[in-house]
Amino acid sequence: MNIAVCIKWVPVVSRMKFDRETRRILREGVPSEVNNWDIVAVQRATELRAEYGGTVTAISMGPPQARDGLARCIAQGADQGLHINDPALAGSDTLATSRVLAAALRREPYDLILFGNFSVDADTGQVGPEVAEMLGLAQITGASKLDAIDAKTVRVERNLDDSVQVLEVSLPAIVTVADGVASDPFPGREALTAAKERDIPVLTIADLGLKPSDVGADGSPTWVSEIRIQESSREPLIIEEVPASEAAAQVVAILKQRGVLNAALRAPRDLTPAPAVARPPTGQGVWVVAELGRSGPRPITYELLAGAHFVAQAIDGHVASLLLGPPGITGVAADLVAHGADAVLIAEDERVAEYSTDAYAATLASAIQRENPYAVFLPSTPDGRDLAGRVAARLGLGLTGDCIGLEVDSEGNLAQLKPAFGGSVIAPIYSKTLPNMATIRPGVLQAFAPINGRDGAILEIDVPPVENRVRRIDARPVDVTDVADLDTAWAIIGVGNGVGANGVTELTALRELLDARYVVTRDVADSGWMPRQLQVGLTGRSVAPSLYIGIALRGDYNHLVGLQRAGTLVCVNNNRHASIFRGGVDIAVLADWHEFVPALTSALRAEMDF
Repeated sequence: MNIAVCIKWVPVVSRMKFDRETRRILREGVPSEVNNWDIVAVQRATELRAEYGGTVTAISMGPPQARDGLARCIAQGADQGLHINDPALAGSDTLATSRVLAAALRREPYDLILFGNFSVDADTGQVGPEVAEMLGLAQITGASKLDAIDAKTVRVERNLDDSVQVLEVSLPAIVTVADGVASDPFPGREALTAAKERDIPVLTIADLGLKPSDVGADGSPTWVSEIRIQESSREPLIIEEVPASEAAAQVVAILKQRGVLNAALRAPRDLTPAPAVARPPTGQGVWVVAELGRSGPRPITYELLAGAHFVAQAIDGHVASLLLGPPGITGVAADLVAHGADAVLIAEDERVAEYSTDAYAATLASAIQRENPYAVFLPSTPDGRDLAGRVAARLGLGLTGDCIGLEVDSEGNLAQLKPAFGGSVIAPIYSKTLPNMATIRPGVLQAFAPINGRDGAILEIDVPPVENRVRRIDARPVDVTDVADLDTAWAIIGVGNGVGANGVTELTALRELLDARYVVTRDVADSGWMPRQLQVGLTGRSVAPSLYIGIALRGDYNHLVGLQRAGTLVCVNNNRHASIFRGGVDIAVLADWHEFVPALTSALRAEMDF
């Protein structure tokens, strides 16, 4: 089994620095490393090679220093490296990058091509699907488990918010991997020294048959107008050397002073009603691809409809929702109209009864080519990201991943606000192509209050004939109680590795008092005693509660980056050297959590607002 692993050489995000005056990223002195998910992919590739034979080739497009990343992969067990390095590559966006990688991958007949699910510097998740489209291969994204059934078939587990999918695909294929697929061991010094002495071929764009106009800024359909630096201003108030009851009393006093415990502030905000009158579906359309859960559209769909309305208003257009599903799905259309859709484009067909990359991509791409909308928005979810990259590559469109906001300038140009480097930077990204295309992060836009009975146009669209190359073997439901509410939860309790599998029950009283939801660190997710769907941080999801209470966790950057939009962060740890005491949280308590949590629960219960 010949396997290629595409890796990215990225700066260590926690070490990034910014110049406030020039508003530029300072790269000098900032170390770099192989993207975390790519290391996991290399490890799983070497394990599969050990079982089925073949070779593992690590491929990287990057500056001269990226050679060190390839050497690291060879030291880890890859057979060889391939370095794509050319000054013309500077400024390449994901589509231009995918074009280069696809050209390199065409040089050899690989059975399996692996990518990390994301890169920690940009968090797009686009390159794997875009390369798959360019090579005409089937794809599976976000694999949490990857096994070979035989030398010609792989089976993958894929985590969604409400289920774990089990999928199979015949090779050759592309799979992007997430946490859980393998460990990320660091090779020894001797292996690294030997790998650095290995010959690693270097290819230029000319070697790949590409022109300067295919890459860099000229070959990129998106461009960045500026960067907006988002530096954390949290400096911890440290509470230490007092009994647990006194520490709890101090925390509650601070929360009261900040207004966090005010019952009125905890009440759900009143939503703005959807526009009473639907716009006619003429002129420029702003499309929202609806994503369905077990009981109807997911909340992110409603959020996107509201966000699309303000874009449509700015360009004098209309909002259309694309709805794919089995026969009988028409009943959902009224719900989408009630939440702000002016029109619903429905594909009712058994071939799209469940999400599949092939059928959904063919349907969406065909509809875009026929209707030429101004913008297409998809949820930044596993399925939304899987679909968006494939369609963008098929149509040669610019795509901005994981947006947190949308702005339309006076000339009708859409700025898609994209976080990068763990959210430390916000970059307004513009597209040279139409439609504008973006995936948008759940929980950053406010949905409309629905107006039942609101009129809207219902239009049918066709599902093109297509073969679904990925086979669904099983879909195991998971407990979605916490996951479904994370984007709207007022209070969240972060469970650190120090709690232990048997210690979670000691948090129940605090959780019930606050009506809180649980999230976990990567260590906890890796341990398997709480669902990976609850993982928050650089390699997990982002949440924005008013109150976050972290229990027995270190508070490392990789976790706290997922809490940048949260209100007040309170963390407790009995190790004075834990990261929470150095920054990134608001209140750091040095205490035994077994004693502090009951004391905090009692202190909170004593407040009138509870």
